[in-house]
Amino acid sequence: MGYSDNIVALRKKQNLTQAQLAEMVGVEQPTVQRWESGKRQPDFEALGELATALGVEAGELLSDAVVVPVGPKLYVKGEVAAGVWREAFEMPEEDWRSFNGRSDVTAKLEHRFGLRVIGDSMNLKYPHGSIVECVSLFGSAEAVPGKRVVVVRKRDDQMYEATVKKLVEQDGELWLVPESSNPAFRPIRLADPEPGILETRIAAVVVRALIDEE
Repeated sequence: MGYSDNIVALRKKQNLTQAQLAEMVGVEQPTVQRWESGKRQPDFEALGELATALGVEAGELLSDAVVVPVGPKLYVKGEVAAGVWREAFEMPEEDWRSFNGRSDVTAKLEHRFGLRVIGDSMNLKYPHGSIVECVSLFGSAEAVPGKRVVVVRKRDDQMYEATVKKLVEQDGELWLVPESSNPAFRPIRLADPEPGILETRIAAVVVRALIDEE
C-alpha cells in the first residue's frame, strides 16, 4: 500500500468526499484525485495539511502500514434545518444514532454531537439527510468567518429555533450565507433584529459532514 492508497483509505474512514478533503487541505478537488490515483505526490506542506485533516502523522501517509485512526463514539441528537428556522429540539435518548467522530478534535465529548440536516439551502455542501458533526462553542470551538455554523435564536415564547449556514464577514458585519442550488435562499445578517426574537447566537461549529445512506 503506497501513499495514494493510504489517502483513499483514511479519507473513506473519515467519511469525507474528495471535495471535502480538498477544502480542508486548501487545494482543489482534482488535486486530491491526482494524489489518490498516484499521478501526483503531495509536497511537504500539503503532506502536513493532509495528515492533520486525516488525523495521522505525516510519515504514516507514506508508510506501507498506515494506522487508520478511529474517533470517539458520538450521537446524532437532533435535526437542524438548512434554509428556514426550525424549532430546535433534542431527540429522546433511545432515538439517538451513534457514529464515530473525528479523531483529531480535542473538545470534551459532552460538547460534541451530530445533527441531521433537513432542507436544501446548504445542498451544495450538505445534501438533505447529511449528518453534520458539531462542536459547541462551550467546547472551545471558534466561530470564525468561513466556518459552517449552527445558529440558534430564542423567541419571545421562550422556544428556540435553529439553522445551519456558512459564516461570512463583509464590511465588518457577519452574515449567514446559504450554499444552495436553489436561488430562493438569501444571506441573513446575523445582527438583524426580527419581531418576536429575543436573542440570536452561534451555538456550534460544524467540523465534518457524513452522507446518511439510510
